[in-house]
Amino acid sequence: AIYGPNGSGKSGIITAMYIYKRIIEDKAGITDGYFSKFIYSSINQSLKKMNIEVIFSCKLNKKIPTNLKHIIELVIKEEEICISKEEILINTGRTIKENNFESYIKVENGKLLYINDVDSNSLKENPIYIASFNLLEKNSIVSCLSKIPNNVINDYLGNKYGFVYLLMVAYFSREVVVELNKEDTHMSYISNKLMLERLVKENGKTQINDENKDSYIDKVFYLSTQNSDIVKVEDYDSYSEYISGLTKFIKIFKPSLDEIVIDKKINANEYYCKKIFKYGEMEVDLEFESTGIKKIIRIYSALKSCANGKITFIDEMDANLHDVYFTKLIEFFKNDAYGQLCFTTHNLKPIEILKDNKHALVFLSNDSRIYSWTKDGNKSPMTKYINGLIPYSPFLVESFDFDVLLDGGI
Repeated sequence: AIYGPNGSGKSGIITAMYIYKRIIEDKAGITDGYFSKFIYSSINQSLKKMNIEVIFSCKLNKKIPTNLKHIIELVIKEEEICISKEEILINTGRTIKENNFESYIKVENGKLLYINDVDSNSLKENPIYIASFNLLEKNSIVSCLSKIPNNVINDYLGNKYGFVYLLMVAYFSREVVVELNKEDTHMSYISNKLMLERLVKENGKTQINDENKDSYIDKVFYLSTQNSDIVKVEDYDSYSEYISGLTKFIKIFKPSLDEIVIDKKINANEYYCKKIFKYGEMEVDLEFESTGIKKIIRIYSALKSCANGKITFIDEMDANLHDVYFTKLIEFFKNDAYGQLCFTTHNLKPIEILKDNKHALVFLSNDSRIYSWTKDGNKSPMTKYINGLIPYSPFLVESFDFDVLLDGGI
């Protein structure tokens, strides 16, 4: 559980993990327009730079764990986002202190500088070098693995560990699930409906000709399928099973729900699926469900992944959830889940649930310093946090501080 005052950077941690995962897994890299703009708006605008550093543990064999550090540095260069540095380091000691890591693969300014176990004279002949050539300003070197045939990777795995560590990072990324918080308004839904109605009114059959017909149909179809799940035809049975599980999960919070009906439209080899909630004879579009139910639906997949072994990051997990439900969910993940759950929250209840677990509570200060709680006799982290006694996190505010601002007339 990650705690901290408003604006301390809790969401920044989750956002960084989202960017990290997508850079590694997205074949388009940061050439994707939306993703590039997302990074641009997230980056430090004065430094024009963002550093993401991840340390994770894996096992090359059953007995010896290995800690890897992966660093990605993003910069704004001529108003575009570029990867200025990428490095994979291996832990050579027994702790994760900085000086125990040795650089293994390093990229700077779009060039692969070295792979530790590859002779510098033969670096340009290495399949990793060839596959990533001229791509590394916009793509992670890990994502370039997809350009190398499997038989080539298999041939090198025995004696070239560059592939092993790149694969470790790739597999780690696949085990990470990130759920960003989204503002929940009706603006998009209503504006799309109004626009669709306007298009139908202004471009009725009498006004559609051969030149604008296809464009008009595309626009109408696009607007009518907003907020839909896009499912490949061959994956529909799995999606239907997923919705069945979601229905059972939602019923815990809302017993009056009978079923979730899938309203699907086909487009080529894809279905555009909307969720319709049935309560007896009444049907409700997901858009008009409560914000709490929408929140539960958004995080359901992430929670399920975590319960089954993945590493899951959820921003503002408690938002719009009732305290009792939220607390019971945290108790479940503490006692029964197979994965690792990392979540930001302002709800204080998990402090009591997690206080006996080592490093299960993380407190982030306004100046980005982190304090990780470990059990300290009978001292209560709840009492210390509320009274501003957690290191770096004093709450220098009293109730009377609001008098001047909020008391009196408007």
